[in-house]
Parts: sequence; structure tokens; C-alpha cells
Amino acid sequence: MGLQELFESFDKKKRKSHFKNLLAVAMADGKLDDIEFDFIMNLARNCYMSQDEVQRVIDYPEQISFYAPKTNAERFDQIYDLVTVMLIDGEIDERERSLCKVFAMKLGFRTAIVDKLIQDIIDKAVVGLAKDVALNQVLKEEI
Repeated sequence: MGLQELFESFDKKKRKSHFKNLLAVAMADGKLDDIEFDFIMNLARNCYMSQDEVQRVIDYPEQISFYAPKTNAERFDQIYDLVTVMLIDGEIDERERSLCKVFAMKLGFRTAIVDKLIQDIIDKAVVGLAKDVALNQVLKEEI
């Protein structure tokens, strides 16, 4: 943990942690496609991360600790983003899927439901369901 991270709010730490996880999934197949990077950068902007914060996460990922969200809605939102990054380049690489499973468990999802959870998100994202609709459907199915 870097000195600067000690003085950041939990919310900011959580956003950086999520951004780091998104980058890890995108790079799990050994390459970071432009479409993956653009998607992640758009999410970072939507989370009010400055360009400097983004660059620090990219340059020093080892200084970013993992912070799990506190609510179910945030946990589902994060796993949805992670799975979407896996899908965004049109290919599902098994290394990316495996990393999504690891992150799902770190986010607090039960091991017994992780495979189904990820597949449900894939199925809903592929048919173009809006994120909030997909998350509400998955939330109802998983709880």
C-alpha cells in the first residue's frame, strides 16, 4: 500500500481496486486490445477517476490493494463489468474466465454459484440486455 493510499476514502480505494481488476482481466489473455482499453477507460471516467489516478493504477498496480464492495448491488456491478471486459473483444479466453471466477469469489460470491453467475451474465450481455436489467435478473436468480 502506497503512502497516498492511506489517506484516500474507501470509495476511491474501491474504484482503484476495481479498475486494477478490470485491467487484469483484459490482460489475462496476454494482450490488451484497444476495445478493451477504451471500455475500461470509459468505466474509469464514469467512476470519476482522474487521468492521473488511472495512470498510477496502470504504472503501479502492485500498490493497489483489493477492496471488496460493501453492498450486493456493488458486488454484482463489479462482476458484471469484469465479465463484460472478458466479452468486449468478441472472444472468451479461458484465462480471462478463470480470473473472473477468482474475482467473483474475492467479491464474496459463493464458490458453488460462481460458474452459473458468470454464465448468466454472459448470456444476458450477449443478447444485449441493459446492464441494470441484466443485474436485476441475475440478482433475483442468485439470491
